[in-house]
Amino acid sequence: MIGSRILFIAVVAGVGCGALDAADVPEAATSRASAESVAYSARPATLALPGAYFPESITASREGALYVSSITSGEIVRFASPWAPAEVFVPAGVNLGTAGVAFDDARQVLWACAVDLTFATPTALRAFSANDGSLVASYTVPDGGVCADIAFARGDVYITDTLLGLLFKLTTPAPCEAGGGTLALWSADPAFRDAGFLQINGIAFDGARTLYTTNYSSGRLLRVTIQPGGSAGPAEVIQTSRALATLDGIRITAPFARSLFVTENTGALSRIDISGDTAQVTTLGTFDQPTSLVRVGRDLWVTEGQDLRLQGVDPTPINLPFVVRRFAL
Repeated sequence: MIGSRILFIAVVAGVGCGALDAADVPEAATSRASAESVAYSARPATLALPGAYFPESITASREGALYVSSITSGEIVRFASPWAPAEVFVPAGVNLGTAGVAFDDARQVLWACAVDLTFATPTALRAFSANDGSLVASYTVPDGGVCADIAFARGDVYITDTLLGLLFKLTTPAPCEAGGGTLALWSADPAFRDAGFLQINGIAFDGARTLYTTNYSSGRLLRVTIQPGGSAGPAEVIQTSRALATLDGIRITAPFARSLFVTENTGALSRIDISGDTAQVTTLGTFDQPTSLVRVGRDLWVTEGQDLRLQGVDPTPINLPFVVRRFAL
């Protein structure tokens, strides 16, 4: 534990930003959320989203503001706190659709995967100013890849390509800058790919040297180590205590932990505790086709994206309104 804390201090010190680098702190798990200054018992059970929103991803700033993306309209809404109403942060149409989002406290931008569900327009990783939602930077994903989710590690931005089963890394001139960077292939390990249309999807960084990702079609959980020179180690499959299905959002439980919170579109919110090459899966609750989650203080906020209805896999009617649901830890 002491060694981990020393590593944490050393990594953060090397960032050179005025604020802690979000690359080394799982977004809201380390937030000093503004909610803590309010009567905690008054926090709402759900946050309502406008219209046929189909929320895909959720993230939070260190201050506890929540950002939720729409896979169908591209809109991104912001809740200044769980007690505040939704406000438009990025209007519909700026992105044709928005998949993963991740708030970058160091650069003071919101990163977003701008996608087109018709595949007619190339996918881009985009950065929007935390101040006003204006576009700061945009990077096209090479070779027709589709950006699914985002994680920060050691000052760089990592994304999963869910169509081709690849990991890309964005390196910028400084860990406090979003523009002027280079988005390049980081790992094309064959273990990322399996039978099925969609490949690796969610991604999380443990705060030390390991990235975790998941295959949406097969349910496999994988890890890859960042080598001392920054290259990718071989991807390793972690055997889970039960089969996982339609794995979507994943988040590390706490800095330097070997545990993850995960959502499966089929309904489960689970905790995965990893030990070596195996992992114990504990189901925490059931939601309406959850797509992502984020931790703020003692709560998890879970997006009920109803993805299986959107895909036509589930023929039942859409439940309105779309909501983000609170799960108390």
